[in-house]
Amino acid sequence: LLNISGMSYGALSKNATLALNRGARLGNFYHNTGEGGVSPWHLKPGGDVVWNVGTGYFGCRNKETGKFCPDNFRAMATKDQIKMIEIKLSQGAKPGHGGILPASKLTAEIAEIRGVKMGADVHSPPRHTAFSTPTEMLQFAAQLRELSGGKPVGIKLCIGYPVEFAAIVRAMVDTGIRLDFITVDGGEGGTGAAPQ
Repeated sequence: LLNISGMSYGALSKNATLALNRGARLGNFYHNTGEGGVSPWHLKPGGDVVWNVGTGYFGCRNKETGKFCPDNFRAMATKDQIKMIEIKLSQGAKPGHGGILPASKLTAEIAEIRGVKMGADVHSPPRHTAFSTPTEMLQFAAQLRELSGGKPVGIKLCIGYPVEFAAIVRAMVDTGIRLDFITVDGGEGGTGAAPQ
């Protein structure tokens, strides 16, 4: 079973993103966008896409506040090529860290894809603003499932403390809200956004 892990357009070039998605189409497997949002280069070749929704809500944010925007999310998530939604809680390449794209490296194209303003640093905070507890995270997942027209919604995490994962499982039992999948990330990856 093959799939392509999350690597954002911007960290990867247009040609790399096109080639990866073309490979996903030819191999009949999925291509994860990484947290930088869905670019035209993820969609053009026609491969299946998993949209990674990170803490910056790139592609589904309010441009003024940086908070999650349901309307912007729905507009992208309902595209046929988007097959699943992955909420990024953490990743092994930068555990417990957010990220910064300096204004000097921000292009007009990336600003448009991510829904950010030109001329300012772009922050990926270390935490989500749409939720702060396991129960709220599950409610957010249910909201994304509804807004996307019923597409599978899961989480990506790098497990630091087992008790944190146990709290998510407990919340699923208590609320009856289930995730459709869980991606467990290792510490071996990382593009230019990783601290090491």
